[in-house]
Amino acid sequence: MTIDVHPDAPAYQPAFTEDEDAFRELLRDFLDREVEPVYATLATDSETRHALFRKAGDAGLLGTTVPEEYGGMGATPIFNMIISHELAKSHAYGTVGSLFCTDLATGLLVDGGTPELINEWAPKIIAGEAIQCMAATEADAGSDVLAIRTTAKRDGDNYVLSGAKTFITNGDVADIIYVVARTAPERRGRSLSMFLVDGASAGITRRKLRTMGFPLGNTAELYFDDVVVPAGHLLGGEGGAMRLLMGALAYDRLQISARALGQAELAFQLTLEHVRQRQMFGQTLGDYQVTQFAMAEMKTEIEVGRTMLEDIVRKVRSGISSEQQAAMAKLWVCEMSGRVLDRCMQLFGGMGFMDESPISRIYTSNRVLRVYGGTSETMKQAIARAL
Repeated sequence: MTIDVHPDAPAYQPAFTEDEDAFRELLRDFLDREVEPVYATLATDSETRHALFRKAGDAGLLGTTVPEEYGGMGATPIFNMIISHELAKSHAYGTVGSLFCTDLATGLLVDGGTPELINEWAPKIIAGEAIQCMAATEADAGSDVLAIRTTAKRDGDNYVLSGAKTFITNGDVADIIYVVARTAPERRGRSLSMFLVDGASAGITRRKLRTMGFPLGNTAELYFDDVVVPAGHLLGGEGGAMRLLMGALAYDRLQISARALGQAELAFQLTLEHVRQRQMFGQTLGDYQVTQFAMAEMKTEIEVGRTMLEDIVRKVRSGISSEQQAAMAKLWVCEMSGRVLDRCMQLFGGMGFMDESPISRIYTSNRVLRVYGGTSETMKQAIARAL
């Protein structure tokens, strides 16, 4: 069937620009060359991680949102969505974790830091010399940010930071730790402040955590025992954490959605190849109608998710995206990705349960996407509040 197009109809506009597509190709080449061949043998120590980040810096992949006057590209957060999407489409993602996705934290420095602070740290981020991590979550304060107990007390020209953070991606190797702490006792947004903490500061203790997925994910607990932070490292002023966080969280939810889409796409492709080859009772698994219907349903859901995200990309570029749309995208795409991964796992049968099988790593690492950046239930609350 063909559809006649009116001669005066506007030309189709792809979601991504030529520059964004070029960046995607650059990133894909880097992942295929530097990460995919070695991910199974990569170590999690700081030296190995920094070596990989320096390679990414040399390739021009880091600090993309740093303004040009500070040596960066001055790119939009769309570049971070591309990083997340392409990384999740890699076999390596289920093993190494989010890696460069924490580049999104650069926006906290750019939006909240002084020119002096940006000049000090931005070149290191761009070069891959400084790995970043975002330290907001605590044992009793995940989706409920206002429950944070970590404190920062003013002491002359410094703040003294005390408390603990958990589930921190890149936490055990980070050189820059963005810490949300309470600078006033009240349980409200204006009592929370954001600090850029030098990872080499005295009083910081780190404990690596083992997770269900991402065995090389560098997730950690961080303890701050009277850590001295210069007052100039306060981002966005006292009480400014929520303003910085809300903008960052909206984009974080979009890049998590992009990760979920990438994982679903990779799992679907692996499963399609599997059902075409797997012999069962004299025919391939793909010859059975039940398999064909499952594949058709998954393909449709993936296309719906892609269309949803591409629409939001256009809105981000036009400056009309909203926090509600980001929440809806994260809710739907992450839930869809979970459904797809579960069905793909089922079609792989016993082999899918083996840790050596890529689909197994993808499956276990996918589960946390419905928790990252706010649980699915929190997304529903955010959407409902905006109605």
